[in-house]
Amino acid sequence: MTTAIAALLSIFGVVVGAFLQNYFSRQNNEAKQLLESRNQAFIDFFEAVSLVVSAQRMGKKEQELEQLAKLTHEKARICMFGEESVVRHLAKFWETGASLETESEILAFTRFILDIRKSLGLKDKEFLNAEVSQLLFAIKPPRS
Repeated sequence: MTTAIAALLSIFGVVVGAFLQNYFSRQNNEAKQLLESRNQAFIDFFEAVSLVVSAQRMGKKEQELEQLAKLTHEKARICMFGEESVVRHLAKFWETGASLETESEILAFTRFILDIRKSLGLKDKEFLNAEVSQLLFAIKPPRS
């Protein structure tokens, strides 16, 4: 009787172990796919932003319109895959005008980038607002 119970418990343990392994593997795979989708949406968004700005500066209206359409698509992807705070910062950037010409637009864009870094799990030891703005726009905003 005890050997039968031990055998049943062993089989039960193997089944539960296999189930748990499958469950955690599936959860890990879904999280990995979401992170990859987020990363690609962010990369494509920044590429579209730079192409729009470039087309605007060179006066190429047709290219600008193409890239604006791509930019709209990338914003939608961020709304789909991005964390709530990232979507909120993107909306705030768009509220300011989203042209990267004024100080408020540049600061909103910088906050958006910093929030993306945070959402990707990057643990910055210091507040990088000034450094990011300096790298992207060659300006130093006041520290908050």
